[in-house]
Amino acid sequence: MVVMKKSTLSMADVLQEYDQLREGHVTAAAFWDVVVLTTSDAAQQQVYELAINNKLKLKELPTSARYHVIHDPPGAKIGSGGSTMYTLSKLIEVEPQWKTQKILLMHAGGSSQRLPSASVLGKAFTTIPIGNRIYTMFDVKLALLMPFAEKLPPGVFICCPDTFETFTFGNNTDWNFEKRRGFLALAHPSPMEIGTGHGVFVLSDRNSKLDTEVLTCSKVLQKPTKRMMRDEGAVLHPSEIPDSFRMSAATSQEWVFTDSNYFFDHSISHKLLQFFEENKPITGEICAYGDFLQPLGSEADDAYINNCKNIMTMSPGLLTIRRKVYDMLKGNPLNVIALKQSKFYHIGTLKEYIENFCSNDELREELGLSRFCYSAFASPSSTRVPHSFGEGASVLHSLITSTCSFSPCSVVEYCKFTADVTIQANCVISNCEYTGNGSCRPLLIPENTFMQTVPVFSPSGEPMYVTLVFGINDDMKAKVSSLPNVSSISYFDRSLTSVLKQPFTDLTDLFGHGNPYSLWHAKLFPLSANAQSSFLTALSSLHDLIAPSKRGLSANASSSRVMTPGCSNNNCITHLSNGSGPHLCKASAEPNTDGRNTNGSIVDVVSLNGSTNGGHDSTNGKLAAHNTCANHVVAVNGNGKVHPVLYSIADVIKYKDAKSMIDGRNELSVRIKDALLPDISK
Repeated sequence: MVVMKKSTLSMADVLQEYDQLREGHVTAAAFWDVVVLTTSDAAQQQVYELAINNKLKLKELPTSARYHVIHDPPGAKIGSGGSTMYTLSKLIEVEPQWKTQKILLMHAGGSSQRLPSASVLGKAFTTIPIGNRIYTMFDVKLALLMPFAEKLPPGVFICCPDTFETFTFGNNTDWNFEKRRGFLALAHPSPMEIGTGHGVFVLSDRNSKLDTEVLTCSKVLQKPTKRMMRDEGAVLHPSEIPDSFRMSAATSQEWVFTDSNYFFDHSISHKLLQFFEENKPITGEICAYGDFLQPLGSEADDAYINNCKNIMTMSPGLLTIRRKVYDMLKGNPLNVIALKQSKFYHIGTLKEYIENFCSNDELREELGLSRFCYSAFASPSSTRVPHSFGEGASVLHSLITSTCSFSPCSVVEYCKFTADVTIQANCVISNCEYTGNGSCRPLLIPENTFMQTVPVFSPSGEPMYVTLVFGINDDMKAKVSSLPNVSSISYFDRSLTSVLKQPFTDLTDLFGHGNPYSLWHAKLFPLSANAQSSFLTALSSLHDLIAPSKRGLSANASSSRVMTPGCSNNNCITHLSNGSGPHLCKASAEPNTDGRNTNGSIVDVVSLNGSTNGGHDSTNGKLAAHNTCANHVVAVNGNGKVHPVLYSIADVIKYKDAKSMIDGRNELSVRIKDALLPDISK
């Protein structure tokens, strides 16, 4: 049995304890009894369950806890607060001893539009470059919260997977919450500017000599103005700012205590369950922070209820339900653990992802992040790192050749590059494959690029691949209200419509019927039969986009859209004569006139409804394809015009093959296991 180090607690200690817990060396008392992840819908629930079961099978999670994934109810969004109540109502059905259990509830739903590398498997399972065992955001969160599991009574601990809170208890490790009741929140010293986007605590009776102390909070301010923080007395005295922060350039700013995670005991669980039973179904978006914490404390008031500036969607009855939540929780005490030696990191965007894993030296030091993490050379005889490895680049869980080149601030994860690839600065490259197939031609991935290859199903259910390509600065959430305004959508710092050589006859085809006009729903990416052809197609199109002198991305507005496969090396689009209806065509090489490919296989034409016609024209029995697109899928419209079948990122999430993605990563890890690169992070 291993006991958590009390007097010299560091994040390295916590991660080491977590590793030993995963190996089964720590008693269940040191961890949570139950861990629950919430998701937006049933489809995301299935993905999370796949991921958790896979990690349990590989002994990558502590087995002392029980894991549950619970999706929000269908219909109107209910917010993190509504999700908390709904989840508890479902959890007690499968955990009859819940009143005696320590429960970690992680709100992990959402589509991760600002961090698209996490959109397929979920932000909770984004990989973190730590050590020679797989760490995800889920793992890091579980590890960093272990010290609190020891000190808390039975209850529910609320958190999110896209933040890290690093800390030390310093000169006060004896605090506990055993004799207190109600809510307990974690508080972190932050510049006032950060406070304007978070919850801010108004605390009294602070002891500036203690690194960690449990204080009573009189009021919670949710995303307050600077003036409000000053007027309410939330600003810290200069003597309360830790020495580690005094050394930073931000010491001239005013500081406050901001929120992150919080806990409530089961007396509150009972109140929430009763409230849910009396008010279900919840039809408004209730915030687990704004609506649960603002009613707490001796100085709390209800002025925030009618303040709707932070509410995304105003649904009928929302103000009424907020009032009811306030009435339920008002008068309950809020205690705060003031973690004065702590830092708060958010990893919710591509920019934050790159910054924190490539150039944030403080986080690298605290968590022991590696520049080369669980990666190996493709050739067993290679023993040196890539000949060009930019300061701050991060390569994790990848199989590469030593002649690859990585520029600063580039992240490469789960890639297989056994031929030369040069990645320029400020890129995130995920799940991509390039073996060269005997060619010595090196590839260049331009700066500020996000690429991810995803196994998907075609509309007819066939396994295929799509490579997503976006600019690091592209705004996936931005949308316009009408088609004439589509030109204002930016793609690689260009107008989306400007990358089309000719305008579409109907721009609604670009987004699909009934979808918002946004980059998230723009059908830009063709389907390919294998991962490498998908990656090469996407990269070819990207080079066309950033090199205006070359061929444009879309040569024929009636038959193709933005990310049309390039026409070099037999990558031209397959053309089919008008048959009995829309069809998909997949072919691996240019066909001969006898209806067979050069490798002897018959071109397969698959109907959108799943039927086939053997790749022959229905009128004359001969193959109706020429200039076959290598390994790509195309469709024929009713006028006999051909266009590639294209997916948006929303389509990719809908049709993703999560099991294949997880299995592929497992297979890659097996290849890496016996030939790990040395850790060069030091």
